[in-house]
Amino acid sequence: MEKKLLLAPSMGCCDLYDFEHQVRYIDDKADFLHIDIKDGNYVKSFGVGPDFMTVLAKVVQTPMDAHLMVKHPQDYIEACAQAGAAYITPHTDCIESDAFVTINKILSLGCKAGIAMNPAAPLEAIRHYLPLLSKVTIMIVDAGYAGQKVIVQMYDKIRTLVKWRAEMGLDFLIEADGSMNADVYGPLYEAGADVVVLGPPALWNKDTDIEKAWEIMEKEVESAL
Repeated sequence: MEKKLLLAPSMGCCDLYDFEHQVRYIDDKADFLHIDIKDGNYVKSFGVGPDFMTVLAKVVQTPMDAHLMVKHPQDYIEACAQAGAAYITPHTDCIESDAFVTINKILSLGCKAGIAMNPAAPLEAIRHYLPLLSKVTIMIVDAGYAGQKVIVQMYDKIRTLVKWRAEMGLDFLIEADGSMNADVYGPLYEAGADVVVLGPPALWNKDTDIEKAWEIMEKEVESAL
């Protein structure tokens, strides 16, 4: 069967006035539910928190991924696990001094461990703990700043990860996150990405009706592959 791009909508973007409808519809369609947790420190904006996942967990079946865009991810891990996260994904530069402790803590709580990397972060930094990971998220823009152009050099980073994965006999997912749009699905797919994170430009801005917006997005993805 031909490989397809897996879809991970960023659930904090759901319209609060149509929240239940959007959550239930997306839960039926998506492969992952991406939850951006921000502290206003690591990135200069705020997102949702573990309580948001606790609410979602009551009605969704799709795996939730807690993307920890926070300065001290260790402070959030237990709360995210208790809230129902299937994946917990801190940033590399926030766990440099205790990466193995942090990742093993995630695993000990029954969650899958991911890692997120800003564009300037070196891949070599994660090579030794790749066997512990279920997902690597490559930020294709700097985290936390809206409206950026995609940094095309990140396609090479994805290609390198694909190569390492094969050489090491691993099966972690490779996810791309940031400024997602119709122009980048094709290059990301060709580079070897498995998952794309969908924000407002990729999904919600397509139409005020989430069902129509999803149909437009899906056609854009299909036509790019």
